[in-house]
Amino acid sequence: MQVIDEETYLATHNASRQDYGDAALHKNIPIGNIRKRLVERQNAKDCDLTTRREALRKEYNDKVISGEIRPPTRIEQLIATASGMDEKAATQAARRLLEKMRKSE
Repeated sequence: MQVIDEETYLATHNASRQDYGDAALHKNIPIGNIRKRLVERQNAKDCDLTTRREALRKEYNDKVISGEIRPPTRIEQLIATASGMDEKAATQAARRLLEKMRKSE
């Protein structure tokens, strides 16, 4: 049985949430028809991505129900986060939580 969270599942199927939008779309584009076409094209891409993500979410949930895959437990998520870069606040917080859980056992 594969252990994978929903967002990772979506990303492995080319539907990452980071694919939404274009950070530099507004730069160096004159106002007018060109800008309008670019915004419409980006909007269509975003709508397509939303549709794909919804279909993949349903597929993920169906696989979870059938037992093919399972989402990670809270402890597994904390361990994955705690193994991150030392300077990240989330990594430090996960390590503190795991240490606190270990002490309370």
